[in-house]
Amino acid sequence: MIRLRAALAVAGFALWSTAVRAEEPELDLDIVGSVRVGYGWSRLLETRILSLSFEDQLRVYRLTDDLGLTFVFGMDGQRPWDFDSRRRGFLATTLGAGLLVHDEPGPAFTLSLTGAPLWQGRDDQTALVGFGAGLRVEGYPFYQSLVEVVKCRRGAFATYVLSGLHLFVLGRYDSIRVSGESFAAGLGVDLGRNAVLPVLGAVLPAACSQQR
Repeated sequence: MIRLRAALAVAGFALWSTAVRAEEPELDLDIVGSVRVGYGWSRLLETRILSLSFEDQLRVYRLTDDLGLTFVFGMDGQRPWDFDSRRRGFLATTLGAGLLVHDEPGPAFTLSLTGAPLWQGRDDQTALVGFGAGLRVEGYPFYQSLVEVVKCRRGAFATYVLSGLHLFVLGRYDSIRVSGESFAAGLGVDLGRNAVLPVLGAVLPAACSQQR
């Protein structure tokens, strides 16, 4: 809930800035809020896995025109693909850094490295059971920066549907009594671009809502 409120605040501020302060220089702001699902294999769990994650990547510093340094935080979970398996998955609360590469108007790529404590739950109790690290690469074929999305430069469909769609590849190394690697690949959407901004764009004086 806190992360959703933060995403709403950032998106709302960006929309307000575009509508009210259009005559001033553009905000140099970008954030990705990925919700992902994937399939893979875990040597730690010794089984096929379902990979689920929700992470924010906030660009905190622009290294070059096309390359930015990001601060990454969120959740990364794994569980056995077979729901009747006796093996137990885990939830990692991730924190780390990464890179965002985007040469407008082309695609974007992200690279992130995170560390995390690992949690498992049983009988309504959650316990710290280990630690791990993850390396993730994402590709956004139709990416638009937050400023592009707010201005709706490519139309509503490209802005609110295509811009947040992406692919990812993940490698993790985790330790829960024993250590092991896991690998997964899958699809994702961007919470802000595909869910929050379309709603705000419909009620605030944003560019897409003005295109009738």
